[in-house]
Amino acid sequence: MPKRKAAARADRDAAAMRQRLLDAAVGCLIELGVAGTTTLAVQLKAGTSRGALLHHFPTHADLLAASVAELVKRNEQAVAASRTAGTQPNDKLRAAIGALAFAGRQPAYLAELEMWAMARTDAPLKQALSAAERTARREIDRVYAELFGRWADSEAYPVAAALTQNFLRGLAISENLRSSPSRREALISAWTDAMRTMLEKGAGKTRSALF
Repeated sequence: MPKRKAAARADRDAAAMRQRLLDAAVGCLIELGVAGTTTLAVQLKAGTSRGALLHHFPTHADLLAASVAELVKRNEQAVAASRTAGTQPNDKLRAAIGALAFAGRQPAYLAELEMWAMARTDAPLKQALSAAERTARREIDRVYAELFGRWADSEAYPVAAALTQNFLRGLAISENLRSSPSRREALISAWTDAMRTMLEKGAGKTRSALF
């Protein structure tokens, strides 16, 4: 029994250390950007030894890739916060896209996009991120399906959802250089109308699997 308790405690300690390092990595990504999120910066922010960091994340790419799940979690929290803000429009489709757009303006979402961009010329990072994004995709799909509710049953939903993700990424990047609340609202409203048209055409038909 003592051995089991010791093993259980060791597992808890290891999980706590891993989470501590991930929290530090996400903090660095948000505050310093990808370029500033070095293993040394994360080690110092977490207040741990280099050996502890390397035990959980042998390479810099491994550390950044593992941060994706944390960023996705924070993005989901931003969506939830937007939905409970009390200023949601009566139009549920517009509210869903608005909640996603709100999350797209948050530091965690922008940090994730920055990692994608950096991966263009960093092969190890690209490989690590590809695997991490496949895992994160399940959570993203779940959040979208919950947001869109009955609209997710439309045959057109998989394409509409994928196009919405790309629209929001483009909006987030462009707003990083030029932010205009009125322009943002106009674009979101226009996309809501376009998405509604797509979804209504596919209403009542069996949809194919998400991609």
